[in-house]
Amino acid sequence: MAALIMAAGASSRFGGCKLLADVGGRPMLQQRIDQAGEWLPEDVYVVSGAWHQALMAAKERGELSGASFLYADRWSDGLAASLVTGIHALEADYAAVLVLLADQVALERRDLARLLATFNQHNSDGHAIVCAFYQGRRGVPAIFGRKSFPRLKRLSGDQGAKAVLYESAFPVYECPLPNAALDIDYRDQLTPRNGYAWGH
Repeated sequence: MAALIMAAGASSRFGGCKLLADVGGRPMLQQRIDQAGEWLPEDVYVVSGAWHQALMAAKERGELSGASFLYADRWSDGLAASLVTGIHALEADYAAVLVLLADQVALERRDLARLLATFNQHNSDGHAIVCAFYQGRRGVPAIFGRKSFPRLKRLSGDQGAKAVLYESAFPVYECPLPNAALDIDYRDQLTPRNGYAWGH
């Protein structure tokens, strides 16, 4: 299994590169790399786009490590283009892909553990999809078995993987993950709340 972190957007509402914003003493993106790397230490990939040069500079400075970067040259077409880039790059080598958003800063170790356990329970033939369930809807993080890769590669626009999560072509298993509901769009969302450090 590979972890594929979506980090290609322009983060225009944030007013800068949110991927490098400090979250608990680490860049936001590094926090997500570390979380994924705890489970898949040799198999973490980041899809970059709008801020690719800034991320490469941060990597050179040693601020980012533990992941391979995949540049989505059509990142401006929407989230789907970034996901397609990642699946194309990984499909030959992996039987499943864990898709994460870089800005879901409230995710905890136990959340990914629960997701992985659910996938291992249900994925016997490569068909299964396991996704987070929060605020009454399906979403990412989600794990996609190999047989869903061709469908993921046909995605378009800004819908991302959500369209596949609501189709009946593959069995989809929901995993309650309320922490996945928070993603960062604005800088003031990173203000510490009652001393809590996101992502611990």
